[in-house]
Amino acid sequence: MTIIEPSFNQHQLKKDLRERQFEQFTLSKIQQVAKVGTWKLNHLTYDVCLSPELLNMLGLTKTSCKLKWNEFVNLIDPEKCLALETQLIQLEDVEHPAIVHTFLDEKLLERHFKHFSHTFTNSIGQPLRTVGLIQDITEEFNQATELERQAITDELTKLYNRRKINRSLRELINDSANTGMPFSVMLFDLDHFKRVNDVFGHTFGDEMLMATADIMRKFLLSYAQCGRWGGEEFLIVVKNVSLTDACNIAQLIKNTLNTIIFPNNKPLSASFGVTQFKRDHNFTTILTRVDELMYKAKQSGRNLVVCG
Repeated sequence: MTIIEPSFNQHQLKKDLRERQFEQFTLSKIQQVAKVGTWKLNHLTYDVCLSPELLNMLGLTKTSCKLKWNEFVNLIDPEKCLALETQLIQLEDVEHPAIVHTFLDEKLLERHFKHFSHTFTNSIGQPLRTVGLIQDITEEFNQATELERQAITDELTKLYNRRKINRSLRELINDSANTGMPFSVMLFDLDHFKRVNDVFGHTFGDEMLMATADIMRKFLLSYAQCGRWGGEEFLIVVKNVSLTDACNIAQLIKNTLNTIIFPNNKPLSASFGVTQFKRDHNFTTILTRVDELMYKAKQSGRNLVVCG
């Protein structure tokens, strides 16, 4: 018995070791597939140990597997270092909420991480160790961002769609009601556009709509919001701009549209209505007002800017 038992124990130890190696290998592969890495903070030394998977995610070498805490938080989110540090180390005995933040890799490309952590304490509540898990959610983040962009963007012109521009107008009305900040609204319609489609075809018509959007982007201020409001109608909202300045911008867009010449040597033209938000306006009344001004431009001969 004394001869067999050590051999049996040694065999069992080897078996246990193989099992542990298999589990570690499996866990590593799972982490790689899930784009997950882990770290551990020792609160006595403030050293952070990074897993090989996390090193790979951060573009670090194996020699960087141990960092000081301040180096680590500065590495993963330098712009929000203090705020992130506060969020990662919490002593309440609750599950910490996930933190989403941006990481710039070695090529200065943005990657997006979801971060979980939990702090373990001793019997008197002092922190001993914090463990964290970081998941690279860049692909999911970009997909969600693209879906959101598509939901608010007109597919043809790449301007905002009607839903988004209406929402922006509602938000600006609320802001102006609270702050008194002025803003102006422009609504314009491309003249006789049905005839353009009938004579030159819808492909040509689409090209005219895209050219119109390019002109708007060229002359509108960076903080202006513009959208395709209907088939050939466009709505523009510009904050902190007087009615006079808004009318000048509309006139500039109209004049530039006139430089686009159709195959029959006639210019592209548009009729504009321009108004400024007043305190007694709401979403419906300001749209009604600017729509009336646009139709006044049409009734007065088209290719005009009417302000009021």
